[in-house]
Amino acid sequence: MLNHTIPFWKKTPFLRLLIPLMIGIIFQWYHQLPALLWWYVLAISSTLFILFLFFSVFKKYRYGLLSGVSTGCIFLALGALITWNRDIRNHKDWLGNSYQSTDKLLVTLEEPLVEKNKSYKVNSKVNFLVRDGKRISVSGELILYFKKEQGDQNGNSLLKNLDYGSQIVFDKPLQEKKNSGNPGGFDYKRYSVFHGITHQVFLKPNEFKILESKNENEFIKFLFVARKKIINLIQTFIPGNKEQGLAEALLIGYKNDLDQDLVQS
Repeated sequence: MLNHTIPFWKKTPFLRLLIPLMIGIIFQWYHQLPALLWWYVLAISSTLFILFLFFSVFKKYRYGLLSGVSTGCIFLALGALITWNRDIRNHKDWLGNSYQSTDKLLVTLEEPLVEKNKSYKVNSKVNFLVRDGKRISVSGELILYFKKEQGDQNGNSLLKNLDYGSQIVFDKPLQEKKNSGNPGGFDYKRYSVFHGITHQVFLKPNEFKILESKNENEFIKFLFVARKKIINLIQTFIPGNKEQGLAEALLIGYKNDLDQDLVQS
């Protein structure tokens, strides 16, 4: 009996779809081609694939390569289009397309404040630009840093009023996210762009105003409350800061307490 060995790539057909999808994602990220080009590729490839379905059995066998190439190009274009769409900088209403340094910004905090060594950090969503008394609707996210031990004229802490869903207004110029400049270091700018974050700003007590209204989702609010209770349990029953941070990251994906040396590694 003849021993027919089936090639690995035929036993794993999903790889023939996954690989072009990955190539499309990587190619688009590094070359930033216009979406229209990929729509043309997708349209032509889909047309060829549909035409192939109407071929006779003989022609399907003879032109089988056409089916494989057209399918690969479809997933190549899909990967590129997904990447293009996920890049907030390609959206018409992206913050960076309209923002001027003299604008006021109305933003919503998307999480509770995270304590750092010299500041508090929080991710926020930009709702509007305010220019000449008019609101301009934009999309985009930025990182806010608040100086520790802030207080108003009475010496009361302002930060106690800031939580998930809080809205603030400020007019301090934004800074684009940048890397540390260390060769071979972690590409924090690219990581931030992957998450839709392109700017940051450091705010002092007199540089922002807290609005009375909140913009929050009850379910997400419940998740933050539950996360806080779980973190308290972990910190109560697991000794050691490093061990606590690792347990929080593994169990609920909370990474803010991870040991910095471990994160860098």
